[in-house]
Amino acid sequence: MKVKQIKKIFLTITVALSFGISNQAHAFFIDYNAQWMANQGLKNAREQEKRNRERYEEMYGKDEYNNLMSKKTSSNKKNTSSSTSAKTVTSTKKAKITFKPDGNTKGLDDLVLQYPSNKRAQVKPILKKLQDSFPQVARSVGIPTNDLSTGMAAVVAGAYMAYNNVSLNDSYMKPIANQFKEAMQSVSEFDKMSDSQKKYIYDQMVIIGMTLAVSQSENQQSPNAKTTAQLRQAGKKVLEGLLGVSASKVRITASGLSY
Repeated sequence: MKVKQIKKIFLTITVALSFGISNQAHAFFIDYNAQWMANQGLKNAREQEKRNRERYEEMYGKDEYNNLMSKKTSSNKKNTSSSTSAKTVTSTKKAKITFKPDGNTKGLDDLVLQYPSNKRAQVKPILKKLQDSFPQVARSVGIPTNDLSTGMAAVVAGAYMAYNNVSLNDSYMKPIANQFKEAMQSVSEFDKMSDSQKKYIYDQMVIIGMTLAVSQSENQQSPNAKTTAQLRQAGKKVLEGLLGVSASKVRITASGLSY
């Protein structure tokens, strides 16, 4: 793909933020961020508990603190024993984020419709080729297809590459996909979506992710300052639109995604 082609398909990135991903998957991103904040809150609570324990032990001694905790534990067991079983069953249910492809092309078609009518015939096969190449890419990095967590990993990785003008090690993709899988499976709303709705979101994430990744790779080989700036801005919009944090805080390493 040449630099001229990259410029022609660049519009895909910016228009996609105004529909598709930002509209249909918005509930997930809220839930994902809420889960992250809940985990962070648990971490803060544990740190505060540690500080409280240290202060109590300093004032009254370690034995007195252990005695206090023993009494609290005994009381909590009596209050919670009747509801433990029901809570365990509820917490283990996972939402279905995979889907069976039904052949619909609405995700691709809606992206193409954002172009001027005289450009659509030229743009569609370019985007379709990127979409069709994704299953091979997914297999090569060890992540499944037809899975919303894979789509999220693809679009976030592509945006990260574009924003930072870097390439990512293939081994980084599986940890990212696993992170999104764990988070998305906890969002029950996905069970209410049809296979067609899931495919629509997935297709758009894959196309946008592939467009960003391939564009960045081609631009590295034939650097163009204007294209580099455009890709950085596109990556920034995608990362901040999806993750709700400054793109400069996002990191992808062998351990996965952090921000």
